[in-house]
Amino acid sequence: MTSPLNLAIYDLSREGTLGFREESGARLEEAGPILALFGKGLCAHYLHPKSLHQAPRFLSNPHRVFPFSDGRELYLPETLDIFDTPGENRLVLRLYAAVQAGQWEWGTFQHPCVEEIDGLWGDASRLREWEPLSWIKLFLGRFPLPGLAGDIFITVETARVTASLSRAFCGLKADLRWFLPRLLESSYPHNTPRGILWDLFFALFGYREGVSPVDTLEEMVREAMRVVQPGANLKDSLQITVALYPILEKLLREARDMYKSAFQDWAHDLFLSSLANQGERPTSRHGIPPQGSSTLTIMEGMAETLDGLTFLEARLPAGSGEFLSESLKMEVTEKRNAAEKPTLKVNFPADRAHSDVFPELVECKRFIYPEWDYLRGSYRRDWVTLYQLEKLPDEGGKRDLLKGWEQLVQEVSRQFRMIRHQERRWRKRLEDGEEIDLEEALQGELERRSGIPPSEKTYMEKRRRTREVSAFLLIDLSASTSYPIEEGSHEGETVLQVLLASGAIMAQALEQLGDRYCLYGFSGYGRKQVEVLRIKSFSERLGKEHLERMGRIRSRKSTRMGAAVRHAHHILSAEPASLKLLMVLSDGFPQDCDYGDDRGDREYGLQDTAHALMEAEMDGVVPFCISVDSAGNDYLRRMCSARNYLVLKSVGDLPRQLPKIYLRLRDHW
Repeated sequence: MTSPLNLAIYDLSREGTLGFREESGARLEEAGPILALFGKGLCAHYLHPKSLHQAPRFLSNPHRVFPFSDGRELYLPETLDIFDTPGENRLVLRLYAAVQAGQWEWGTFQHPCVEEIDGLWGDASRLREWEPLSWIKLFLGRFPLPGLAGDIFITVETARVTASLSRAFCGLKADLRWFLPRLLESSYPHNTPRGILWDLFFALFGYREGVSPVDTLEEMVREAMRVVQPGANLKDSLQITVALYPILEKLLREARDMYKSAFQDWAHDLFLSSLANQGERPTSRHGIPPQGSSTLTIMEGMAETLDGLTFLEARLPAGSGEFLSESLKMEVTEKRNAAEKPTLKVNFPADRAHSDVFPELVECKRFIYPEWDYLRGSYRRDWVTLYQLEKLPDEGGKRDLLKGWEQLVQEVSRQFRMIRHQERRWRKRLEDGEEIDLEEALQGELERRSGIPPSEKTYMEKRRRTREVSAFLLIDLSASTSYPIEEGSHEGETVLQVLLASGAIMAQALEQLGDRYCLYGFSGYGRKQVEVLRIKSFSERLGKEHLERMGRIRSRKSTRMGAAVRHAHHILSAEPASLKLLMVLSDGFPQDCDYGDDRGDREYGLQDTAHALMEAEMDGVVPFCISVDSAGNDYLRRMCSARNYLVLKSVGDLPRQLPKIYLRLRDHW
């Protein structure tokens, strides 16, 4: 059951721009970055805007009032011109974004601790902390009909979040009062499970006209009413799901010949692909458990399970490091986990000034990040201290970074400049713009002479057709990059020189393309002194001083890659672009003096970096690792998926291959 209005919104999203009205419609391409920032302001998480037709079926079902987020994306109509004014169409997009962002704000992605789940079901290994919906999948997957349980939960949880939004924000409350009555008209029978769930949502908000009067609905409203009351939480939604499930499963059994596949199509996407034991559950051909199964007994067990669980706050993205201070203090007290030593102080010798110990860290920004300990199976909180350096001491004379690459610089810059012109198109009928539209101006003059008030929209300008891109180039500055190249036309140059030349070539090409980008390098020694050097920020234009700064950089220390990736993730999280790329250029595996208990143990660093890359990817960032280490396949395939890394046979190939890799990522993500 749904309304014609809801179906029209979803159908328009699938049809794209067919019949789209420029004067009154709203586009995801234009509104997406703004709505992503709106969502981040509401819940402190950047959720990646995506079209509804890209969403899994169980999250973008038009038979529900609002789409449901997976904790990483905002699913919004690609185009919307259902209503007559742009403001009304944008209002609907804003409501869709607010309800999905509200899931983070009001605890939809909370989960019990791993030990409690493991003690109950032995399924703790399936609770993946980096996947916000993993606990919901795990819990609902234990119902006889996961698809039905999922539909109940999403309806009830959406009502809880919507009610919380309405109480917290008067503006959104007014928007909901305008939008919800327009969805009331139904187009499916009221006495089906899906129809009753639709009516349940509206009945919880006091909309009784136009909803089902059947006894089943009244019983469900009594059970679920507490979910829209102040103080309702995720456990309430789950308990109500357990209470309502037997009612609707009974109704579904009675009508199973007609609705036998109603909840099975999307249930496979949500559960069967992630829970191995789903195939072991006894079901009939159409996924409905045999009549001998005792649903009430199962639900009693599920209710007891919920009563014994303690829910924890959802983990913030590890990339959102905590900014601590503008300058380093001479004595630092570090917070530690309760299970370890309560306090650790770093005292500098009384006879030595701080500038003598870490001269380049006297005035720089300082961040604290967690680190994944694979032996403990959890994060070490506040474990790594990272310093963002604005400059390094001049370690030698200037060098021409691009000497020998001049022809490649011209070739790549010309290619990117052509792409930029191809991506722009004329937008006409504007009140202000780059040029006068002669056709519109002539038409306006004819109207004026005919006594008709002419249109003021006589300007046009070129705008980009493609989505906005923010690219983060992270360059390894570790000591191992000081080794000289032994073959090719650049024999005798160091690996670092080629890495920096590649970054400089990319920077000049991206200036031609117009994409936002930044350049950083990373190194450090030990968990208390990870260094990230800012070469060029997102807000700066590439200038001579940046190339000169890169020409003075020398190889530094170790490769604590996980912390550097988390810092890049943190910086990218503030970018409003719809596509965020993180490209890591390195010559070896992650290694540091205390990256694990044993310096020679690679596993700790590999696992931590793999989690850092995964955290970024779950937050909408596209990570890509490029290694010039011939043995890179051995460890990169364990750090990221095959599509997220590339190993080059020769260091000298990097400057030519890097722009190609960038364009491929830009076009296919």
